[in-house]
Amino acid sequence: MNFLNAPHPLLPEIDRPYEAADISAFGTERGAAFYETCHLYAQTLWRLGFPARCILLLNRALSCALPAAEPVLQRLPLPYQALAWLMIHRRDDQFIGNPRRHWQHLATRMVEPNKSLRSWRAWACWYLAREILPESAFPPDLKQICTEGVREPTYADIVRHLASLSPADDLERWQAALEWSRAQLGRPEPGPVITRIRRIAADELPVVQELACRIWPQCYPGIISAKQIDYMLTVWYQPDAMAREMELRGVWYALIEAAAHGVVGYLSFERYPDTGTLFINKLYLLQEMHGRGLGAAAMQWAVERAKEMGCQRLQLRVNKANATAIRAYQRFGFAIIEDICTDIGSGFVMDDYRMELALG
Repeated sequence: MNFLNAPHPLLPEIDRPYEAADISAFGTERGAAFYETCHLYAQTLWRLGFPARCILLLNRALSCALPAAEPVLQRLPLPYQALAWLMIHRRDDQFIGNPRRHWQHLATRMVEPNKSLRSWRAWACWYLAREILPESAFPPDLKQICTEGVREPTYADIVRHLASLSPADDLERWQAALEWSRAQLGRPEPGPVITRIRRIAADELPVVQELACRIWPQCYPGIISAKQIDYMLTVWYQPDAMAREMELRGVWYALIEAAAHGVVGYLSFERYPDTGTLFINKLYLLQEMHGRGLGAAAMQWAVERAKEMGCQRLQLRVNKANATAIRAYQRFGFAIIEDICTDIGSGFVMDDYRMELALG
C-alpha cells in the first residue's frame, strides 16, 4: 500500500493498514479495544491522504466513555491535540472538508448513547476548529444557526460541561490542545480588559464618526459593498445628524473605553415610546478588541439602562450575512424574530434580521 503522508506524530504507529472491517468487528461495543482501533485506523487514513476520514475516526474514538483509570488513555490520550494537529497541518491537495461546520452539526444532532458527553466533546472540537481555521475558508452553518436557533457555546460553557460530564480528563486534554494550538500559530490568548462605558453629549459625536470610519471598513467588506459602506457612513454618521437624533428622538450615544487602549467602540440606543422596547441602533468595536469581553460588557450596560427606563425587551437589527455578530447576539440571549428588508435610498437596502432579548 502506498502511503502519501509521513506518520501523524500524535497517533499510534501501525503494523499494518487498518480497514473499516476492523471497526465493524466490534459491533456496538465501545470499550478500550475499540478506542485503540479507531486511532490505528485514523493513522492509516491519514497516511493514505484522507484527513477528513481520519477526523471521522477520531470522532468515533470520542464516542467511548472510558474512565480516567483506563490504561489505554495513558498510551493514547483523548485525541483533542491530534485533531488540532490535523487542522494545523492540513494540505491543500488533500480533502479535509469543513471541520468547523462538521462539529457544529455533530454537536447539535447527536444521539444516544452518551449523548450529552459526546455533544460537548463535539463542541470542544468545534472550538478548536474555530481557533485554528480561518472563518473565511471554513465558515459555520449560519442557516442552521438562524433557522434552528443554535447557540454557539462560549469557552466557559465548554469548560463547565466537560468538567461535569467527563469520566476521564477531557477538560485538561482540551485546554492543553487549545494552548498548544495557539502557541503553534503564534496566537496568544487575548486577556480581558477593564472597561468603562459612558454616555456622551453632542460635543463628542465627532469621536463616534471617527471610530465608525475606522470600524466599518474592517467589518463590512464581503457583507455590503464599499459604495454602500460609504453611503451609510455619510448619511448616518454626520455629527449634526446624530445630534438631531439625540434632540428629537432621545437617542443615547455612549463610548466604550478600555484600560490602556482608550476609546475602542461606541453604541447608541433609544426607547420606543409606549412599547416597552429599547432599540439598539449601533454597537461597534475596533476589530483588534474583539473577543475580550467588551461587547458583552456594552450589552450588559444597555440592559441595565433598559431596566432603569422600565423596558421589557431589547431589540436590534443585524445584517443577515454578518455571521459573527449574529452568533454573538445569540450567545447573549437574543433570538431572531423577523426578517426585515428596508430601502435606505440611492439603490441600497438593509437586509436584516430583527433580534430580541426579553428582560426578566
